Amino acid sequence: MSEPPLMADDLSCSPLVDWSLLTNPVVIQQCKQSLQSNGVMTIPNFATTIGVNAFKSEILSCPYNESKQHYTSYQDQGDLVNYPSNHPRNYKVHSSASFVGRKSLQLTPSSRCIDLCSDERLLTFLSTVASKKMYQSKDENGSVYSYRIESHHNPPWHFDESPYTAIIYLQSSEGGGAFEYVPWCRKTRSVNDLDGHAIIQNVVMDNMREQVQQIQPERGTLLFFSGAHTFHRAAKVTGSTARIGLVGTFSEHEHFSNSDDVKSSNEWDPAESTSLVYNGNK
Repeated sequence: MSEPPLMADDLSCSPLVDWSLLTNPVVIQQCKQSLQSNGVMTIPNFATTIGVNAFKSEILSCPYNESKQHYTSYQDQGDLVNYPSNHPRNYKVHSSASFVGRKSLQLTPSSRCIDLCSDERLLTFLSTVASKKMYQSKDENGSVYSYRIESHHNPPWHFDESPYTAIIYLQSSEGGGAFEYVPWCRKTRSVNDLDGHAIIQNVVMDNMREQVQQIQPERGTLLFFSGAHTFHRAAKVTGSTARIGLVGTFSEHEHFSNSDDVKSSNEWDPAESTSLVYNGNK
């Protein structure tokens, strides 16, 4: 017999996540130090087995969009006015992955994914770790979304426009799929930052990996980092099992939303997609 469905308010009374980890002083201090020193912090087993299955079931109940893009590492179409075509600012890569955006997730009966990413307990913890007050992004789709990466997809190296990103890993692939990153590699969030140009040249254009670090998060892990300052990607996966994650984006600015350039270069939700829409599991 299948388990009865959990109601939306069950996020606070059922064991979907281990909230006690976010108030543990030792965990808080370790995460704060890791974010500052390593550019990334992780909490294994933040989502329980019940929670992982509940969040994943909600995501898989939604239609999803297979997005195929050709853009720069800033998730835009470049700047040919101020930079030559062969400059890192204009170097484009092919990107592909599948997404379910906020607009679809909030239509689910329980909206557990939406509730989790907007929960004040999570925001308080992230604010403490980042040493600045965090607000959830106001982006209509990029504020909360799920990605699904399969073996034929090509997740690219990129900087986020949103200052901070949290990922909860819900399904691991049979191989590959590591979180790859170069921590705190540009001082500003500007597309004109020279350090950002240099890291694109080294990692993407010249395929130099000396600065690249890897984490292989297991299902249930919460990962938090500054995607605007840390160059990153999900490595390609192998096998027939997709890597699935739930993503929330955050900023120290209360009214942050992605620019129109970044929005037009991403298709986070099938409701606004020009690509194929699939229903059910794959």
